[in-house]
This record gives sequence, C-alpha cells and structure tokens, in this order.
Amino acid sequence: MTDSLAAEGLRCVLGGRDVLDEVRLQVRPGEVLALIGPNGAGKTTLLRALARLLRPLGGAVSLEGQDIWRLRPRPVARRLALAPQGADLWPLTVEQFVGLGRAPHRGWLMPLGPDDHAAVRAAMGRTGLESMRERQVTELSGGEQRRAILARALAQEPRVLLLDEPTAALDLKYQAAILAMARRLAHEDGLAVVVTLHDLNQAAGVADRLALLAHGRVQAVGAPDEVLTAELISATYEVPVAVCRHPLDGTPLITPLRGE
Repeated sequence: MTDSLAAEGLRCVLGGRDVLDEVRLQVRPGEVLALIGPNGAGKTTLLRALARLLRPLGGAVSLEGQDIWRLRPRPVARRLALAPQGADLWPLTVEQFVGLGRAPHRGWLMPLGPDDHAAVRAAMGRTGLESMRERQVTELSGGEQRRAILARALAQEPRVLLLDEPTAALDLKYQAAILAMARRLAHEDGLAVVVTLHDLNQAAGVADRLALLAHGRVQAVGAPDEVLTAELISATYEVPVAVCRHPLDGTPLITPLRGE
C-alpha cells in the first residue's frame, strides 16, 4: 500500500536550534497515527513540516509519492488539510469561515457552487456546528472556535488530515466526538489521519499506531501496546508510570505513580 504521507530523514531548525533530527515516519490511507511526546519534543513542528508550512533543512516530505515542495500549494491543499491549534479569525459567520476550506477547489474569488455548499454543510454537521452557522466565529467560545477550525479543514475534503491537539479546550462530550470522528474518517472514509495529543490515554484509544517523539527524534513507532510500555513512557517523560488495561477495550491505560 502506498504511503499517503512520509517523512524521510527530516531535519528542521527553529531559532538556530535543531527541533527535528533524522525523523522518519509514514502514514497510510485508512489509519490514525498519533504523535505523542513531552512538551518540546517537536510534535507541532513535525506537523507543520508535514503540512508544507515549514521547509526542512534536510530530508524530504512526500505526499502520495511526490515531494511536497515540488508541488504548488493549491494542489497540496486539495489533498492535505491541517487543523492547527489556533488560527486567524475574522468577523465571518461560521458558515462563511468553514467555506474558506473550499478555496483550494474554487479559488478565493469564485462563488461557492452546490458541491461546495454540500461540503460545508457536511463539515459543520460532523463538528456539531449546524445550529451556529449564522453566528460570528469571533464570538464563539474557545472550544467552539476549535471545532470551526476543524470544520474548515474537513471542508477541503482532503485525503490526508493533520490535527494539532484537536481535543484541547473541548469538554468531554466533544473530545469523545472529535476522536470518534477521526477514527471514522480513517477507517470508513479511508483518510490518512495524523493527530498530535498530550493525553496518552486518548492516544491509545484513537490511534492505530503511535509515534513517540523526544528530543526531536522518533523514539518508537508501533501499535499502542508496543509503544505505551511502563519502561518506555517512564524514561521518556521522566516520571514513573504504571500501565494497566482498559476494562472495555483492553487498550493501555497510563497512570503516574503516586508519591513518586
């Protein structure tokens, strides 16, 4: 099976400091890959490099077998979408804001056609924003704005979806809904989904594979059972943890040890 997105020997520098070094990673259609690791490990930097927002100093990123920097931005945006942690917001309605995701298909000046409106409605429906379609996006709560940013990415109808901390600032209901949606997009719609998460237990529940980053390098890649071991997590996060099993699905559950 062809990789949807791959990084080979990726090196990225910010402020004169190596943030990523020799990173190798692949994600395929139909899977969720979660990037985990301590603060400063390079997760968001890696996501920006994969999204063609940060040009690496070394190595390459390929999108469906093509060097992403040999492609023009608009064709990339038709195939790959990023939902960042934050975005510039303008005094637009939610529907107008989500409609910006159609720009790679229609351009900035062309009016939206029936297919575009259908994609916007579907994206708002998936993120629970239908009832807010006429509200100003600048007047939404932080969690509602996060959902609008995600809906805008979904409106692009990408084949690769990058999600940067998609559950941050969301209550429990929408955390569960967003993670379930990520799995459906991969398993039912065939997208390649890459998500950064701080919560290791969320990562274990949503991801088919995990990539553990630390000090700008990939320390381990594999199924949750293979990566979320007490020894590896304790060493990487520098805190003793216990690993047990979720009572319903058997996925690993990470718990820091008390008094340590």
